[in-house]
Amino acid sequence: MVFFGMMIILSSAILLPLYLKGGLLLSATAAGILLLPGSVINGAMAPVTGRIFDKFGPKLLLPLGFSFVTIAGFLFTSNSTETSSLTFILIHCTMFIGLAMVFMPAQTNGLNQLPVKYYPDGAAVMNTLQQIAGALGTTFAVTLMSSGQTRFANTHPTAAQPEILTAGITHAYLFIAAIAVIGLILSLFVKRIRVY
Repeated sequence: MVFFGMMIILSSAILLPLYLKGGLLLSATAAGILLLPGSVINGAMAPVTGRIFDKFGPKLLLPLGFSFVTIAGFLFTSNSTETSSLTFILIHCTMFIGLAMVFMPAQTNGLNQLPVKYYPDGAAVMNTLQQIAGALGTTFAVTLMSSGQTRFANTHPTAAQPEILTAGITHAYLFIAAIAVIGLILSLFVKRIRVY
């Protein structure tokens, strides 16, 4: 689940600035400002999810987190060149609230399955897998964005470049939403590992 979460977050880190600058035609500064609330909320959620995890374990947080990410992923597939800034911020914040509910609980619960002496090894493996997930996620996302742009341009020969770019990015978000759905299904089978 950490693997899927990293695929989603790094794919979004590539796609969303492209959408804001090329689809909505915002400046780099305006794009950064629109991305800021989600990042701030993601950081602020860390102590909250930690307390909830200590009390209830991953069984509550992981399905709820992946539900938020899934909803946001599908909402991003309906973006257009007319999407308002407020709508974008709300969807982006929803995704990052969900990701905050996924990362720490999945990582902690995963490491808790190991004997304490193997925690450093488990953390090293998890960090390596996160790098691989990021590489795969961005590769798939950019490839699907490109194919979505090509398909849209072929079926809409008079479309403007912002429309073509937006169509490609919404096409790539189908992949991200699908990963979120897989994560949601897997999260239903997670068991809490108690450390004694």
